[in-house]
Amino acid sequence: MSLNQQEMFEKLLEQIEMPTGPEFTEAAIDKLTVHQASKVWEFHLHFQHVLPYTQFMTFQNKLQIAFKEIARVTFTIVTDDTEVNGRELAEYWEWIVQHSGIKSPLVQSLCNSNVPTYEDGRVILLAENEVIQNFLTNQALGPIESTYHRLGFPKFSVHTMIDESASQAKIKEFHEQKAKSDQALAQKAEAAIKKANEKRQKQADAPAPIDGPVQLGKQINPQEPAKQMVQITEEERSVVVEGYVFDMEVRTLRSQRQLLILKVTDYSSSMVVKKFSRNADDEAQFAALKPGMWVRVRGSVQEDSFMRDLTINAYDINETSHASRQDTAPADEKRVELHLHSNMSQMDATNSVSDYVKQAAKWGHPAIAITDHSGAQAFPEAFAAGEKNNIKILYGVEANMVDDGVPIAYNDAHVDLKESTYVIFDTETTGLSAIYDRVIELSAVKMVKGNVVDQFEEFIDPGFHLSETTTNLTSITDDMVRGSKSEEEVFKLFREFYGDAIVVGHNVTFDIGFMNTGYARHHMGPITNPIIDTLTLARWLYPNLRGYRLNTLAKKFNVNLEHHHRAIYDAETTGHLNHLFLKDAEDRYQVQFHDQLNDHMNENAAYRHARPFHATLYAQTQAGLKNLFRIISLSNVEYYYRVPRVPRSVLNLSLIHI
Repeated sequence: MSLNQQEMFEKLLEQIEMPTGPEFTEAAIDKLTVHQASKVWEFHLHFQHVLPYTQFMTFQNKLQIAFKEIARVTFTIVTDDTEVNGRELAEYWEWIVQHSGIKSPLVQSLCNSNVPTYEDGRVILLAENEVIQNFLTNQALGPIESTYHRLGFPKFSVHTMIDESASQAKIKEFHEQKAKSDQALAQKAEAAIKKANEKRQKQADAPAPIDGPVQLGKQINPQEPAKQMVQITEEERSVVVEGYVFDMEVRTLRSQRQLLILKVTDYSSSMVVKKFSRNADDEAQFAALKPGMWVRVRGSVQEDSFMRDLTINAYDINETSHASRQDTAPADEKRVELHLHSNMSQMDATNSVSDYVKQAAKWGHPAIAITDHSGAQAFPEAFAAGEKNNIKILYGVEANMVDDGVPIAYNDAHVDLKESTYVIFDTETTGLSAIYDRVIELSAVKMVKGNVVDQFEEFIDPGFHLSETTTNLTSITDDMVRGSKSEEEVFKLFREFYGDAIVVGHNVTFDIGFMNTGYARHHMGPITNPIIDTLTLARWLYPNLRGYRLNTLAKKFNVNLEHHHRAIYDAETTGHLNHLFLKDAEDRYQVQFHDQLNDHMNENAAYRHARPFHATLYAQTQAGLKNLFRIISLSNVEYYYRVPRVPRSVLNLSLIHI
C-alpha cells in the first residue's frame, strides 16, 4: 500500500528518531530527488509555520546523521507563513550567514554584529560603517535572503542602515588612538634627532680621513713571499698572505674598541682576518678599508673559539696594488660574451648581471648576452645595467629542448601487425659505447601470433678480458665466451635468422646501434627490416606508469622473466609484452599496420619521456622577445616535468610567428 505525503514524513521522523510535536502538524514531503552519481538526496518539505530554531537544529542534525552512511542530505522548506516573525528572524541569523555560501573574511563580523529586526513591515539590519553596508548590499544580502526563503521564511528584502551610535563610538576611539600614536611618533622623532646629533658630534671628533694607501702596523717587505691560503692547515706563529677583500665588518665592542673582520681570498682558498684597534688612528684606517681592495697581511694563525676555524690575527695590514685582468684585443676586435649565466639562473652562478655588464664595459666590449637557464628574471636588471654602461644587451635563454615524441617504430612499412612474424632480440655488451665496446651475447626468439616458434642464442668472444662490472651485471664470465664464434660469424647467422621479420627490442635503439656498428665494421649493410621499440610503445600506451624497465613491465603485466640481464630471457619476455601491447594498440587506437605506430608518438604527453638537451635561444626583434617570454612561460607552466621543457614544436611555432 502506497503512503501519502504526510505519512511519508511521519515515516521519516520515525527513521531519524525525531519526536513529533505540534510544529509538525500536517507536515509533508512534497518531493524527494535522488542524485545517484553525486550521492545527494534532496528533500522538498512542507510545514505550516517556520520551525522554532531549536527544533530546526535538532531536525537537521538528526537528518544528517541518519543518512550520512548512504548520502549527503539537502532540504528546502515551504511554509504557509505570510508574515515575518522577528524573533525567529534573529535566532536564525548566525546559522543563515554561515550557510549562505558567502566567501569573505567579513562573514565572522556579520555573525558577531547586529541581528536583523522586523519593524513596520520591513526587515532592517544596522551596519557598523559604510564598508560593511557596501559588502552587504553588493555581496551578502542576496544569498542571505535566499537562504532564509529556503528555510520557509516568506520572501522579504533586507534594508541596511548605518548604526550612527556605533559609528560615533568608532570615530571617538579612532581619534583617541591617533592622539596616542602622534605622541609616540613625536617622542620617537625627538629620540632620532638626539641620536643623529650625537652621531654628527662623534664624526666631528673623529680623526680626519687618511691620505694614501691603508697601513695598519708596520710596513711589510714587498719581497717577502706570501703563502697560499690553501697551504695553511694548522696554527702558525707568523705568516704572510696576500688576497682580495670580498667582505668586511667593523664592530664596536663594549670597551669602545673596534674589531676589524676581513674576509680575504687569494683564489686558492679564503680566510678571516681579525684585528683590534689601539687608538683613533687605527679606527681611521679601518674606515678606509673597503671590499674590493687587495691587502698584504702578516699575523699569527690560530683556532678561533667563536668561529671554530683557523683565523689570522693580524699584526700588520698593508693595502697593495694588484694588476687586474685586461682585454688587450684591438678596439674593433673586442669579443662579445654570448653565453652568460647570472645569479638568477639555476644555482650555477654567483654574480648579478650588473656585475658582468660593468666588467664588459670596463674591457670595452660592445655587447653581452644573458642566457640564464629556463628563466628571464635577470632581464630588467640587464636592461638597466646596459643603459647605464652603454652596453647592448642580447636577451636569450638556455632552454631544455625536447623532441615532441620519440619514434615507436623505425623503417616504416605497410605490413599487417597481426599476420607478421616477429624476431625479438636482446644483446649483452661490455659497455655502453657502440664504437668502443662489443656484443658478448646475442639472443633472439621468433614469434608468430604470440607463440615462440624458434630461438637464436650465441656467445661472442670479444678477444679481451671481461671486466668485473660486466660479469656482475650479466653473469657472463670469460670462460663462457672464450672460444665462441666471432662477431662477424654470429652477426651473419643472426641476419639469416631474422630474414624479413619485424625486429623488436626493448630500448631497441641501444641494441640496433651495436648491431649496425658491427655490421659496418664487417662491411655489411645496416638492418633495414621494420623495427618496433617496446619501451616507447609502452610509454605511449601507458603514460601514467612509474617506470618502464623490462622487469617492471613484466611484473605489471604478469609476464614471466626468469633471469633479467640474460639476453634469451629478456628477449622472450619482450616478445610477450610486444604481443600484449600491439593487441592493446589495436583495440584502443585501431592500429593495424606498422606504419601507423608513429602517427601516435606525440600523444599522451610524450615530451615527458624525451631526453632534454640544451639549446640557446636569442631574441632578434621585439616580436622575438615576446615569443621568447612565451616559450619560457610555457616551459615552466604547461611543459614542466622535472625540469622546464621546450618541445620542438613550440619552438618551431614561435619561429613562424616571428
